[in-house]
Amino acid sequence: MYVERAEKEDKELADRWQKDADGILIFTGLFSAAVAVFAAVSIQDLRPNPQDTSAFYLSNIYQLLADPNISRASILATPAQPPPFSPPTYAIWVNSLWFLSLAISLTGALLATLLQQWARRYIAVTHLPRYSPHKRARVRAFFVNGVERLHLPRAVETLPTLLHLSLFLFFSGLLIFLFNINHTAFSLVAWWIGLSGGVYGCITLMPIFCHDSPYYAPLSSTAWFLYNGISYGVFRILKPLLFYFNLKFSSAVHHHFWRLYTTYRHRTLWGIVKTAQETAWKPSGKIDGNILKWIFDSLDEDRELETFCEGIPGFCSSKVVNEPREVFGKLDTMSLNAVFRGFLGRTCSSSLLSEGDKERRIGLCMQAVDALDLQFPCLGVFSTYLDEQDMGEVFRFVEMGHSLRSRCRNSDDRTSFPAQSMVAGIVASVPERDDRWKALVKAHLGISDGVLQDYLAHGDSVLLANLIYFIRQLFRYYDKNLGSYIPFPDRIVKMISKFEIRNTLPGLKHDFCALWNSITREAHENQSLIISDRILRPIRHHYIALHQGTDSAPTAFDADTVDYEVLRQPSSYPLCHVPGHHSHGPTGHPTITSPSSHHLDPILSGSSRTASDVSSSTTDHSPIHLEEHSSLCDGHSRPVSVGNDYFATTSPDLATTEAHTDTPIFSPMANPKSDS
Repeated sequence: MYVERAEKEDKELADRWQKDADGILIFTGLFSAAVAVFAAVSIQDLRPNPQDTSAFYLSNIYQLLADPNISRASILATPAQPPPFSPPTYAIWVNSLWFLSLAISLTGALLATLLQQWARRYIAVTHLPRYSPHKRARVRAFFVNGVERLHLPRAVETLPTLLHLSLFLFFSGLLIFLFNINHTAFSLVAWWIGLSGGVYGCITLMPIFCHDSPYYAPLSSTAWFLYNGISYGVFRILKPLLFYFNLKFSSAVHHHFWRLYTTYRHRTLWGIVKTAQETAWKPSGKIDGNILKWIFDSLDEDRELETFCEGIPGFCSSKVVNEPREVFGKLDTMSLNAVFRGFLGRTCSSSLLSEGDKERRIGLCMQAVDALDLQFPCLGVFSTYLDEQDMGEVFRFVEMGHSLRSRCRNSDDRTSFPAQSMVAGIVASVPERDDRWKALVKAHLGISDGVLQDYLAHGDSVLLANLIYFIRQLFRYYDKNLGSYIPFPDRIVKMISKFEIRNTLPGLKHDFCALWNSITREAHENQSLIISDRILRPIRHHYIALHQGTDSAPTAFDADTVDYEVLRQPSSYPLCHVPGHHSHGPTGHPTITSPSSHHLDPILSGSSRTASDVSSSTTDHSPIHLEEHSSLCDGHSRPVSVGNDYFATTSPDLATTEAHTDTPIFSPMANPKSDS
């Protein structure tokens, strides 16, 4: 184990050294060539120029020839030899700086070449495949000790410093050279070098004040130790003085002093890298959120999404992360929504996955939703964004219904009702009615095992009970969330309505007729197109089946009617007046109640009707006055926002307007015409 990990680490280290050396050699070659060109020009200023000597003698000859009357004394006073050569001061400085820069650059190139040899030798002497593992481990540990003892890593870090130093020397000589040549050129170059020097200084000092800075210069470590070391020294001197003079500072000042003292001490001992690591290891919602966002953005395969969903519950219960749900809140809600929807949709429509794999993926997705305490996947995903076929695939898995039961018991209706909607769809869609399905039905409807067996013995009584229970929960939910932005579960209503009602229990048929009359009366009184379109239209075939050949059979439509304008009109739906459908005597079966209701007949429990209204509801099936209490309208002259749709208002003015318009009030997303 030691040998494998050590060899991997050594190879990475040697490869990094060789790459650094390659970069140094390339830069040194280009830079040295440029410096050599400038030095070849400037070196002429350090030695006498033969042309200057020739010019001196020619000048004397010209003076003699130009003035033939010149006296002999004047001729003797003229210097016969040119003055001794003395190079200008600026030339000495320029050449000194440039040649020193060239020497340092070439030295760096030599050390870079040696570094490559050191790296190759280190790998050769420590990786000996022909020896046994324990001998290789000892050899490697022996040479590693030498590397650390002789500070080879620091020597490697020194190489870039030499290059930077040679570059600074060259720039200094260039400024001196241009200052004595041309002031305009000097000004332009000085401006650029000053700007570059300022940027370089910022890069050097940035790790001191910004620990996550990717910018670093060879002198950053030196600046780090100088800044933090001096600061630590100052605080160390002040510490005994603080106790000696017993200075009475406030506790906040003392706390701030010791915090700074400890901070500078640790930074001096740890260095740049260790300090940055310690800072990153502290619990931080921002850092964890960035990690999560990076992972989330990199997910592009369902296999990766499956692993992501599987890890969400553990992440949310982790003790390492502070407030994991708040960390997830840093993700884009729309993107997270879309990922869950796409994952579920592809899972359900895939022909390559087995039933077990589909059930496992859906279960993982729901566990992730529960862990995050999200609400959107329940109705937003399943009743709005998945098509009918995919939604049917999702609702085939009974284990998903059991995982949703905890959400059904949530005190927040915005969480419990979407979960109840999904459970209702699962109850109606699961193909195998095994013990797990029966347990889900009993928990969902709140019935005993004996009642369930009686339901199962009478055709689709379970599905009829499920439909009645869901519609009552639907009305109760919208009644409690007036004005909220919530979707309407059109597809779930349609899904759970697919069964044969004729062979169900008589008591449940009576309950269905009572429910039908309550909803129909409300639709008639308020001329609500939404009630007739969203609720009565999907369940009309059950009413037709129970009332064929009676006076209560519908006359505006039949089982084959597809005219949407007819089906959406409240006046098209009749009331049930069949005496045998209104018997409320003992049926031998308990009524199906919601957690907060105690009677089957009212659409909503807990309404503000009078006691006489409630007591009379067992005989006359009086409807709930939705203009006062229903979730389908808010009692004012404005529609109630429901998802992307708007329920019809019960205001007389708007009701009249609605009755004289051909524009249906529904969302294009829901597409009611498709459910004819």
